[in-house]
Amino acid sequence: MATWPSGSKASTTNLDAGTDSPRLARPDIKQNVDNVNAIVDMFNIDSPTADQILKYNTSNARFELAADATGTAVSATTFVGDDSTGTAVNAGETFKIAGGTNITTAVSGDTLTITGPNLTTYATETYVGTQIANLVDSSPSALDTLNELAAALGDDENFATTVTNSLSGKLEKGDLTVSGSAISSSGDIIDLNDIVRFNVGYKEDISTLTSSASIAVDASTSSVHTVTLAENTTFSIENIVTGQSMMIIITQDGTGSRTGAFTSVKFPGGTPTLSTAAGAIDVISIFSDGTNYLGNIAKAFA
Repeated sequence: MATWPSGSKASTTNLDAGTDSPRLARPDIKQNVDNVNAIVDMFNIDSPTADQILKYNTSNARFELAADATGTAVSATTFVGDDSTGTAVNAGETFKIAGGTNITTAVSGDTLTITGPNLTTYATETYVGTQIANLVDSSPSALDTLNELAAALGDDENFATTVTNSLSGKLEKGDLTVSGSAISSSGDIIDLNDIVRFNVGYKEDISTLTSSASIAVDASTSSVHTVTLAENTTFSIENIVTGQSMMIIITQDGTGSRTGAFTSVKFPGGTPTLSTAAGAIDVISIFSDGTNYLGNIAKAFA
C-alpha cells in the first residue's frame, strides 16, 4: 500500500500552458492518478454518520471510520462509591477525586496519588490509655468493658501501666460501678489477684429480710442481711460461692423467745440457740469453703 503524500507530487511544467505537449505531460498525469488512487485506498470511508472520526488502523494501513471519543455517540461512564448509587460522567467532562479529613489527593501526569492520615500518633499505648481515661471522665460505666479490652490486647504490661497511670486521679466517689457475672469466667464480679487497699474502709450493702417461718437468705444480693423475728424461723442459705462470707443480724421482736434454725450450716458445738430476750440482737456469720457452710454466732449484743 502506497503512503500519501511522500514526495510523489507530479510536476506541472508540462501542464501550465496551452502550448504544452500532451505527450510530455503524460508522466505527470499518471503520477497524479497514482496519488489519487493511493489516497482512495488509504481512506476507507463508507456511509459516514454524525460524530464519527477517521482512525488509523495499523493492521491494514488504512484510515477508517470510528466513534468520536468526545462526541455524544459515546455513552457516559458511571462512577460508583461506597456511599452512593453512582455518578454519570459524560464524554469530555472531568471527574474529580477529592480528599477528605486528613486525606489528600494529587495528580502528576497519569499518576493519581491518594495520601491517607498518619495514624502513628493514635496507635500508641499512651494515646489509647489517655483516651480511656477521658472516656471514664464522661462515662464511668465504660470501665465495664476494660476487662474485655485487656483480653483482646493480650497480656501487655506496658499497656496496663499506661492505662493505670492515665486513670490515676480520675476515679472519685460515685464514679465506678461494675456489675455482671460475664466479666470473669469464674463467675466472680471482680477477680483481684493482688492485695486490695481501702484507705478509708469500705461499705457493704444491707438487705432487710421479712420475718417468716421460712426465710431464704440470698448471698448474691448482699453480704449483710437483717431481720426482726416475729415467729420461729428456719433460714436457708442460697447463692453463696466458695470463699464468700455473709452475715445475718437477727433481732427478737417485742415478745422474744423466737427460735432460729439454719439449714446446712455447721456451727462449733452444733446448732446454736438464739438469745430469747425481747429486742435481743444476735449476729450469725457464715463462710463457704466450697464443701461446707461454716457458721458462728455472737449473742446478746447490748
